[in-house]
Amino acid sequence: MKATSMSVDGIILYYYDLFPEKIESYGSVQRITSKRGTFALKETTMNKEQVEWFLHCMDRLNEIGYDHVVPLTRTKYGDPYVVVNNRYYYLTKWYENDSRSSFPYEDFIIDELGKLHANTVKAQSFSEEVIKDSYTGLTRRFEQRQLEMERFTELAERQTYISPFELRYLSQFHKMMRIAEEAKQKVSEWYKGCEEHQRYRSVLCHGRPFRGHVVQDQLGEGSFINFERAILDTPVRDLAYFFRTAAQYPEWSEHVAMDWLERYESHLPLLPEEKILLASYLKFPEPVFSTIQIYQGSPDISQLELVRKLDRKLNVMKSLDRFTDQFLQTIPY
Repeated sequence: MKATSMSVDGIILYYYDLFPEKIESYGSVQRITSKRGTFALKETTMNKEQVEWFLHCMDRLNEIGYDHVVPLTRTKYGDPYVVVNNRYYYLTKWYENDSRSSFPYEDFIIDELGKLHANTVKAQSFSEEVIKDSYTGLTRRFEQRQLEMERFTELAERQTYISPFELRYLSQFHKMMRIAEEAKQKVSEWYKGCEEHQRYRSVLCHGRPFRGHVVQDQLGEGSFINFERAILDTPVRDLAYFFRTAAQYPEWSEHVAMDWLERYESHLPLLPEEKILLASYLKFPEPVFSTIQIYQGSPDISQLELVRKLDRKLNVMKSLDRFTDQFLQTIPY
């Protein structure tokens, strides 16, 4: 018989000797208020292999003395998680997260990414096959995105009545395709650079470094949560995610973004080919592509709201393109 949510909570909290006075649900996280304090109980979608990698990453962070991460609370038996009905759960202390607060989220994130990457960077043995596979995979992904955007354009142009969203999109289509081609060109430059220098670096990436994964303690100190997407990869993976997300906030400007990049490089200077790879990610109009998917899959959203979303994404795309052109000028050729 499948356990109910409350009985599952009871089973899990038994392993932590927690007697809740109050339980509040926030999606996959439950806030547990008890006499021992307030805790966050997370139900994860990770499978056993992914959980083991996640725990390995947490142990690695502890080994290198990285303390800006919320630690796991062990069960009374010393285990880092609990399994109920083939689902994995883990517990941490509860910390508040308010992305509207005055906490300097982006400054914190870029500094901590620099420290995290610098402490885990590893020069990989150069492999022509691995680099070629990465080049082929990224190029194919960009081309598939372009093809879907072109299909959307053709469908929109055939309409007897072109919606406000489609009209706005069509007015920017050729500019988006030009930027997409520039992004693909940068992928080729990155590939040639790796071949020429015979080098490639990997770091431990957080996976999704943005405001929602940063919490503050009572002293106002920040910490990362949710290393479930952690992976060994190029530092560009985290940086691209960071800049794409940061560009959506009012604090963003190309000047501020350049300062963030300099702060990161004070910890781990990027190789020229890594900057070129970062340029390819940031130039590609991925934000606009995601808006098309929303348009096609969310018929209940009003045209006005869809056009506003598209305009915001177009502004992000253009701003990231200008920022990219700026930092490319810093590469010594």
